[in-house]
Amino acid sequence: MFQAEHQVPPSQRSIRAESPKMTTSRRGFNPTSRTRACHSSSRCSSSSARDNLRQKDRTENGLASWRAAARHVAIPVLLLLLGFGGAAAAATSGSADTRCDAGQFQCRDGGCILQAKMCDGRGDCKDGSDELDCDYRLCRAPHWFPCAQPHGACLAAELMCNGIDNCPGGEDELNCPSHPGLGFRLWDTPRRMRNCSEFEFMCQQDRTCIPADFMCDGRTDCGDRSDEVAGCEQAKATCSSSGHLCANGRCLRRKNWVCDGVDDCGDGSDERGCANLCQPEMGKFLCRNRETCLQLSEVCDGHSDCSDGSDETDLCHSKPDCDTKKCPPGAKCHMMPSGGAECHCPTGFRQAKFEDKCEDIDECQERDDLCSQGCENTSGGYRCVCDAGYLMASDNRTCRAIVHVSSDQQPLLLYTTQMTIMGMHLHENNLRNHIYPVAGNLSKVIGVAYDGSHIYWTNIQNEAESIVKANGDGSQAEILLTSGLDAPEDLAVDWLTQNIYFSDNIMRHIAVCSNDGLNCVVLITQDVHQPRSLAVWPQRGLMFWTDWGDKPMIGRASMDGSRSRPIVSENIHWPNGIALDMHQQRIYWVDAKLGSVQTVRPDGSGRRTVLDGMLKHPYGLAIFEDQLYWSDWATKSVHACHKFSGKDHRILAKDRTIYAVHIYHPAKQPNSTHGCENARCSHLCLLAEPEAGGHSCACPDGMILAPDMQRCMLMEKRQRLYVGLGQVLLELEHTAFGRHQVSKTYTLPCVINEMVYNRINGSLIIADNDQHLILEYQPEHQETSVLVRSNLGNVSALSFDHLSRNLYWADVERGVIELLSLQTRQRALIRFFPGQEWPIGLSVMPSEGYMYVVLKARRHRHIDRIPLSGKGEQVHVFEDDLGDDDIRLAADYETQTLFWSDSDLGRISYSSYKQPQSQTFRGKLRRPYSLALVHQDLFWSEMGSPRIFWTHKSNMGPRKMIDIMGSSDPDAILPFVPIAAPSRIPLAASSPAGRESHPCQQQNGGCSHICVGEGPYHSICLCPAGFVYQNAGNRSCVEALDCEFRCRSGECFTLNHRCNGRQDCVDNSDELDCDEQHRRKPKVQCSHRQFACHNGEQCVDKERRCDDRKDCRDQSDEQQCEKFDKTKKCHVHQHACDNGKCVDTSLVCDGTNDCGDNSDEAMCDSAVGCEAGMFQCGSGSCIAGSWECDGRIDCSDGSDEHDKCAHRSCPPDMHRCQLGQCLERSLVCDGHNDCGDKSDELNCNLDTSTVNISCPEDQYQCTSNLKICLPSNVRCNGTTECPRGEDEADCGDVCSIYEFKCRSGRQCIRREFRCDGQKDCGDGSDELSCDQERSNHNQSQIHPWSTPLHQPCRPHLFDCQDGECVDMSRVCNKFADCSNGHDEGPKCATACTTESGRPFCQHKCRASPAGAVCSCFDGYRLDADHKSCSDIDECQEQQPCAQLCENTLGGYQCQCHADFMLRQDRISCKSLQSNGATLLFSTFNEVRNMSEHPVMLGVAWSANDSRITGFDVDMHRQMGYFSSEDEGTLYQIDLQKKVVVRALGLPTPTKVSLDWATGNVYVLSGAQEIHACNFEARMCGRIVRVKSPKHLKHLAVDGYNAWIFYIAIRTKGYGRTSSEIHMARLDGSHREMLMQKTESFMIVLTTDPHQQMLYYVDLHSRTLERISYRSNSGPQRRPEIMLQKTNALMQPSGISLYENNVFIVNLGSVEAVQCALYGSRMCHNIPLNVLNAQDILVTGKSRQPQRSSHPCEHAHCHGLCLQANYGYECMCGNRVAAEGERCPHGAFNEVVLQAGSSNSLELGREQEHAGNHWLMALLVLAAGSLIAGLGYMYYEYRKRGHKDLNINLHFQNPLATLGGPSTKAFLEHERAEPGVGFTPGSTETGSSRGSNDTFTTTSASSQQFSVPNAFQRLLRSRQTTSGDPMAQELLLESPRESNLHSLDGGRQGGGGGRQMPNILVEGVNDDSAHAVGQFG
Repeated sequence: MFQAEHQVPPSQRSIRAESPKMTTSRRGFNPTSRTRACHSSSRCSSSSARDNLRQKDRTENGLASWRAAARHVAIPVLLLLLGFGGAAAAATSGSADTRCDAGQFQCRDGGCILQAKMCDGRGDCKDGSDELDCDYRLCRAPHWFPCAQPHGACLAAELMCNGIDNCPGGEDELNCPSHPGLGFRLWDTPRRMRNCSEFEFMCQQDRTCIPADFMCDGRTDCGDRSDEVAGCEQAKATCSSSGHLCANGRCLRRKNWVCDGVDDCGDGSDERGCANLCQPEMGKFLCRNRETCLQLSEVCDGHSDCSDGSDETDLCHSKPDCDTKKCPPGAKCHMMPSGGAECHCPTGFRQAKFEDKCEDIDECQERDDLCSQGCENTSGGYRCVCDAGYLMASDNRTCRAIVHVSSDQQPLLLYTTQMTIMGMHLHENNLRNHIYPVAGNLSKVIGVAYDGSHIYWTNIQNEAESIVKANGDGSQAEILLTSGLDAPEDLAVDWLTQNIYFSDNIMRHIAVCSNDGLNCVVLITQDVHQPRSLAVWPQRGLMFWTDWGDKPMIGRASMDGSRSRPIVSENIHWPNGIALDMHQQRIYWVDAKLGSVQTVRPDGSGRRTVLDGMLKHPYGLAIFEDQLYWSDWATKSVHACHKFSGKDHRILAKDRTIYAVHIYHPAKQPNSTHGCENARCSHLCLLAEPEAGGHSCACPDGMILAPDMQRCMLMEKRQRLYVGLGQVLLELEHTAFGRHQVSKTYTLPCVINEMVYNRINGSLIIADNDQHLILEYQPEHQETSVLVRSNLGNVSALSFDHLSRNLYWADVERGVIELLSLQTRQRALIRFFPGQEWPIGLSVMPSEGYMYVVLKARRHRHIDRIPLSGKGEQVHVFEDDLGDDDIRLAADYETQTLFWSDSDLGRISYSSYKQPQSQTFRGKLRRPYSLALVHQDLFWSEMGSPRIFWTHKSNMGPRKMIDIMGSSDPDAILPFVPIAAPSRIPLAASSPAGRESHPCQQQNGGCSHICVGEGPYHSICLCPAGFVYQNAGNRSCVEALDCEFRCRSGECFTLNHRCNGRQDCVDNSDELDCDEQHRRKPKVQCSHRQFACHNGEQCVDKERRCDDRKDCRDQSDEQQCEKFDKTKKCHVHQHACDNGKCVDTSLVCDGTNDCGDNSDEAMCDSAVGCEAGMFQCGSGSCIAGSWECDGRIDCSDGSDEHDKCAHRSCPPDMHRCQLGQCLERSLVCDGHNDCGDKSDELNCNLDTSTVNISCPEDQYQCTSNLKICLPSNVRCNGTTECPRGEDEADCGDVCSIYEFKCRSGRQCIRREFRCDGQKDCGDGSDELSCDQERSNHNQSQIHPWSTPLHQPCRPHLFDCQDGECVDMSRVCNKFADCSNGHDEGPKCATACTTESGRPFCQHKCRASPAGAVCSCFDGYRLDADHKSCSDIDECQEQQPCAQLCENTLGGYQCQCHADFMLRQDRISCKSLQSNGATLLFSTFNEVRNMSEHPVMLGVAWSANDSRITGFDVDMHRQMGYFSSEDEGTLYQIDLQKKVVVRALGLPTPTKVSLDWATGNVYVLSGAQEIHACNFEARMCGRIVRVKSPKHLKHLAVDGYNAWIFYIAIRTKGYGRTSSEIHMARLDGSHREMLMQKTESFMIVLTTDPHQQMLYYVDLHSRTLERISYRSNSGPQRRPEIMLQKTNALMQPSGISLYENNVFIVNLGSVEAVQCALYGSRMCHNIPLNVLNAQDILVTGKSRQPQRSSHPCEHAHCHGLCLQANYGYECMCGNRVAAEGERCPHGAFNEVVLQAGSSNSLELGREQEHAGNHWLMALLVLAAGSLIAGLGYMYYEYRKRGHKDLNINLHFQNPLATLGGPSTKAFLEHERAEPGVGFTPGSTETGSSRGSNDTFTTTSASSQQFSVPNAFQRLLRSRQTTSGDPMAQELLLESPRESNLHSLDGGRQGGGGGRQMPNILVEGVNDDSAHAVGQFG
């Protein structure tokens, strides 16, 4: 600041230095000579540069460590080093009032030492500060890198090898190591081949580029001096035109440097003959030939000093002479050769023009380049002064800023490169300025400012225009301003008030905001076209700006926007950067077109050019001390020069294209008193010029200034935008100009899926599709109430009618639109869509009386208009050019406009809803979703994005963006929210409370229940479901059950009012025709086994239909008989149409002609009853009784879900989760999140005293069972070992079916973001292998947000052939809609007719300029002639039906099997026995049960601590079966009692499948055998065995058709596998390979017995496929892919099929997936909340269809009875037995359950009796042959290494044991074994099935014996290993004896071996386990 001396307080008075004019020599004055000398000497010394390069080469190997270490150097540490930053320069910083001399270093304590002693290893300062931070001062590694020039910059190490030349010579990019994965880089060569620009000179040796201005300037810039040798030769051609060519060959770039008193040429040639420097007033004389300048004392002294003698002439002696000449006082007389005696005033004076005296020259007024800052005139001289914060340099003219030790006192230069903000510490003379990044990874940063504590910058990134504020080190960035910006190019901070001023190039204004961005106001708009740079002068209340628009200018105004005017408007073209020199009161700017730096005074006077011809394309500008700093786009560098002369031009830094330049120092922002200090402005105080009052108050947008000129008054209440993020509700105050901020955040007890604003009471109405609730939330009171809780599916849209106070919603799952009256809380069904359409969008127009509804069909989407009451015509409004995904609506009642978002097409469209005409609002969007109108702006969210976009609803403004949340995004308004943004973000907008009146607001419009508007002045009453109008007035409603008779006048009564002798009807119609003759006979009720005569009075048997006998009195039973098929029988639940069709009764009387002859809709008014077990809808349809009150609408009128349906709430014995589901009490507080929201684990007082187990550090402890300690490597190994799978929790995201999993495994993104050109994954894996990804898609598919060169027009649009598309309806309309007129032509009139007048097209024709465009009706396609149409076989091509499909002309008809009926959509089938169908899934030791309405989760059964490896259920017998591989046992459990009934022993049983017809259970045993087990027979038998290298993976049984299927995996080399699917009869016979597939890995199977389809999953291709197994299927025996490469098939472990939906569970996923296997095959998730669900099953009875009988019911098998090809087959153990043959005792597998055990799964231990031991010993001694055999076995046992027979039993969880068999039975069983003995009295050989796995032997003898344990184990070991491994080499072994041949010495495998479960034996050798558990 410049002030007069008397105005400055003594404490702040400037330091002044007088400069007597007489003692100051012009010849010696050069403000930059010392700097130039320093530069010249340093440039001449190239050895130091070479040394630096050598040092860099030596440290090349450590470069990576340099950069790695540099990344850990925090900016605060860097700022701390600034305290010593000035010490690196020759003249260093000091205290505020002292300064060391040049060549000295200033210590922290103020002392001065020699510069050479700094960092010399010895502490020379008393405080040792000269040895601190020497790396920074000397620019040493590893944190800093010096550029090669001695004066060059010092770079932060992270700038090295970044691909950008930051050093002028580019040495920071030399010898860079290649980055891993990038390979060779072009800039890695030691000497890069670079092409210099036209503004640069290329050095000859190293081919580096230097600015052309440095060529031939007397200073060596190239290492080989080529710039001063060859460069001078090059400069001669151009120097004379723009500069001055010195005598020594140098080139001065500016001619005004000649005769300026400074020897710029070096030889003085530029200062010779300069008349302006050799004048008598200066005491000098210029010779005539201009070669010599003499002192006046040398003139006329009698001696010729000039070579031409011009100093000595005759006039030297002329008269009068000096003796007689009279001079003014102070002047001296000199004899001059040209005039004789002349008077000359002293230096600093001149002779007055009109007075004879010497007057003082005011140099300060005549020249402004004398002093850096202030200039004070003195008598005969002047003196320079410095403002506060500066010190006078030794030249008494230059002011230097006081550089304190503290970091905030350091001069700092900031510049922007769009992507980064760079900082540069300015040292004195710009020697070794330190350069480092301040903020990086930015988008389009242009302007930058710094106020000493915060950095501010502007961002002009499209849609993200903003002003950002951050700490000085770039951290904690926050957006200050978003709304109202379009192109904010520059900004300036008023450091007195902290207000932020900025220019907007597109909005064409200059504006100001408060420092928090909350209050903003536009200041200047008049004559502002394209403002760019901005500078403020708070002390004067002034601001200045550049404008390069239509009228280029330099503008000036008060900082409150007043007094605006241009100060420069002529000879100005592209003014860019502007800078203010407050100390000299000058404005500087750069002109990019003129390539100049110019300056002017604040009033517009004193304009001059500082530098021109040397600037190429300057942009930013800053000033500090006497130096100008600017950025140049052409050279991509920051330049500097002297502000007076333009000399000392040098490059300080190079980078990308550099934009703004800003310099901060405290002296540049001095504090002072100002007008806003005591002002009482309510919002914004702006400084102004003192002439304008010094300050003024301002108000933000939407407010005006009160009469007191201080307060701001609100003109209208700001509207709010509500954003739903899961359970979090955000409230944002919207402003058209200012900062968006979250004013409030609410956490709700629900998930926000959809919401709408209630403008009546200011509440929000929310739909929660997880809990199936509609709630109302009051933000003001933070109260939540439930509006609707029953009969809700998936709410897809909400809309509120503020006139009639009704809430409307669309339910896409139930296919309905409903409303709720908020006045009466009554609910009504508006429209039910029973076909193939579902409502997905909704918006009401209360003033018009109708709504717009988006309907999703199978083939297309369309938008319809429906009356608000639902009564009236449904009109198709928009059905062309709509996408196939979500479409959401929003209505603007002010402009009567309807907006809709189309996420598939990526656009938002609009239309007047009164006169519909679709137009595009915004296109090329990224899946727009929810819409909301806030005041004049339209907001929308995008699917999968946490950003909100908006623009003006007139579409005139730019698109803006709000980043809602982001973990690391500084632009996010919630950058640190610990929740994940949902994929769909619903929006809602507040609106002012409406004051319109409406009939429904007055006593509910006179309605008893619901009042609905029909426009602004009319209303209609509606009745809830199950109610009808009571009378003709249609105002009151009664229950439909009470309306048995309706009067002609409209009233409703029960039948007892009919003909009761009293007048009940107004018109007495209840008493009319009551005589016997005219009495109306009651309608009879006929069953579906009967034919109802058309008159409704008679029923006849269907057998008597069309029997040529007229049984009906109206003869209707003999009509239409030609089409009646008497042999065809319809299902009991089907209606037999008159024309012979069978129609499900659910479709009768629903308003649709399903029969074709309309007979199913003919007799709907009659009281026809339904069959027993059926429910009759109000419309007359009959549905299964189990469908009533099941939570889904099945009747077309919704009457099956009436109000008397019990409310589905949690039973008292269950826990209700916060999300609404019900949980079994045993699962509460069990340490596992079973609810999914952790509400079941809240407030748990766990008793930890009983469990105090700690695992070693190298082990992992399961939280679900603290007793389990596992090796640490089980954590995140891909398989679950803990009971609830917690060892796989938090191991990376398991993506949902709608997402793509990033390669890192820690992130999931929307699948649509894959290969979209933007890296959404943190590791960028979503953009890898995109070529292959694109090849898998239709090449014609174009993303809506892409911008191809020529995008073809979509269907239903006409291509104008110039890139323009118009609607087909506008073609040939006699008006040119295409710009080129191609939509009209001469063929338009005749295209659709032939010459004969016949139609050209068979179906539909549309004329076009090119001729006729034919199209077909739905269900047809164009033939090859493009004229005729042929029928489409939808059944074959589209598979639209769930079960049976019949193709018809133009369509198709779906049918169901006997156990199902068609739903109202006429596509899907619903089971007649759907009640009780639940979802079962296994998780470790539990099988859990989940129901749907309501969602209830419980434990079906538990297996203690044993893992359940497979299970199945018998729905008809209510039995469950499960296997435990660890226990080697198969269990049968009573599902109702939850008690284990029986157990059978099997070696390593895994997967289980049930033959529900016979009750047989089929089990995978080991990996190579399948056993059939029957619990009634208490035995198992092997039916299938495969050889190595095959192993069995899964099996499935079709009990209805008697087939078993299994997967056999063949392992090849290098981990390659192939898969086979085999099928066989249930006895193992008639085996057939159904299919074989190489390079595959099939894992799971399931069957569809109705369709006879087998479904399987191939993990290798990630596909779900199916194949038919019908006999003689022929070409149908080909696999068909149903699902492919979806996240539903990540790692399936179980699948189940129910109602033609597949249920899939994946390992490691907390949710199951349900996918439809018909139509669109959509999938949705089912939360399970466990990570280790393995098997899944739906317990619907229709899964297990029953025959009237099965073959085994009539069989006489004593063992197993298996369904076979021709009936049945009997088996005893592993062998086939004759019917009636008794099985030996060794064939049984039963495990005895322990009686009386509290644990239902705990089995009895073996009973041991000592007496039996002795008896067994005697028997062994008596049987010699047996002893020999046992001895041999013992020998073999010891031979294999078993030493100790005393093996202890360990009952960890005893599930099975031997049960006390008799010795005799045991020995008989052993003798029956081949190779051991023989069976007495029998010649039959042993079974060919190998070892039989018997756990219990039962004796028929009365005498009981027991075998000792050790002896049993000995026998078991021998039996287990008796089968030679070679016997396993057979491919597939037959269950017949003749097909199995033992290769073990001719011995056949035994059939009675008893094998204990391995878990019971501790220390047993693994051989036995291998024999059982391994394959191969």
